[in-house]
Amino acid sequence: MPDLLGGLVSGPMATRTSEGIAHVIRKAILAGILIPGQPLRERQLAEELGVSRTPIREAFFILQGEGLVDLAPSRYARVRHVSSNDIAQIYSLRRVLESYAVRCAAEHQDNAKLNQAADALAVQLRIGSSGSAVDQAQADLAFHEALAAAAGSQLLLTLVHQVLAVTVTLRSRYKYSPSRLKQVCREHEAIFTAIRAGDPDAAEFLMEGHIAGSSKLAFKHLQETEETGDAKSRSSPLKSTAAARSR
Repeated sequence: MPDLLGGLVSGPMATRTSEGIAHVIRKAILAGILIPGQPLRERQLAEELGVSRTPIREAFFILQGEGLVDLAPSRYARVRHVSSNDIAQIYSLRRVLESYAVRCAAEHQDNAKLNQAADALAVQLRIGSSGSAVDQAQADLAFHEALAAAAGSQLLLTLVHQVLAVTVTLRSRYKYSPSRLKQVCREHEAIFTAIRAGDPDAAEFLMEGHIAGSSKLAFKHLQETEETGDAKSRSSPLKSTAAARSR
């Protein structure tokens, strides 16, 4: 039986904990090794990772809370397919949560947390267009989470993390064009500058505009992906017929 996780597990097994297992599965989803709709069976993953089924089941609950998998009966989960309605809800939540987070960060002025955000931004700028789609997505996630951490609310950070987990799954499937990447970095720098300057109104306004642009790109990518899938289905009539008969 082929490995589900594509050899992502190596070295000492910190993955024996439910958090560690969730991290490995999350990484496989972001890398495209586990694709939307793919079943994840407790027994197979337990054998592959050399653990009991209990931490696998707990990891499934963690990933369900992040919106990355759906739980099903018979001891398995399925990688979640993100619909256009999901994207609309996710980005609406991001707009509310993250614009409030940067407002709080500008008012709170936690220098240690803001220094961490500056470091995350520097990493993103350093990766640039040479990084993979996953590299870009994870750098983007790290910056947004660092801004949320600077807001000074653990509850807010938890909520932002859950919403961003779904966003980064989408983002990891496509690279930014060089022009889009430059625009994103300029927007991130402007948001951070407003926070550092203690200007909550500007920070909130800039974050709302940034998320609006990201939402449009996410919808565009989803539409292109669905059109590609439809074209493949039309070019394979025998597969489409077989799939229809199996329903």
